[in-house]
Amino acid sequence: MPRQSDRIQEEVDELLAKIEKFPPRRPRSRRIGDAITAPLRALRRGLSGLSLPRISAGHVLLAAIIIIVIAYVAGGSGDIWRWIIVGGIALFIAAFVMSLRRQSRPPAERYWRDRPIDLEDRGSRRSFWDRWRGR
Repeated sequence: MPRQSDRIQEEVDELLAKIEKFPPRRPRSRRIGDAITAPLRALRRGLSGLSLPRISAGHVLLAAIIIIVIAYVAGGSGDIWRWIIVGGIALFIAAFVMSLRRQSRPPAERYWRDRPIDLEDRGSRRSFWDRWRGR
């Protein structure tokens, strides 16, 4: 059975061997073309790559409640306000179902170097006496 330090040394050697294999230099015409088009790509990324905030089910639930309360307080007797309240209730129900659906997904198995990682705490399965004795 190989020792832990030997295995680590092999992994370090493997990583160093991969680092030494740099990709070949690109042709001059390709580098000039990239230099010319880089400002245009940056402008396009700046416009289309605007980072929008992530909207969670909780945000939608809160927005639906706010819509319902504002519509009720502002003028709950008109037809348009009733439809806004109905829309707020529908949005609330949809967000609630969406939040339940997210919680029911099984957690994705995590991998490191193409091997699954066991994330379970094995200490919680042992009895008190086994943990006390250090087994």
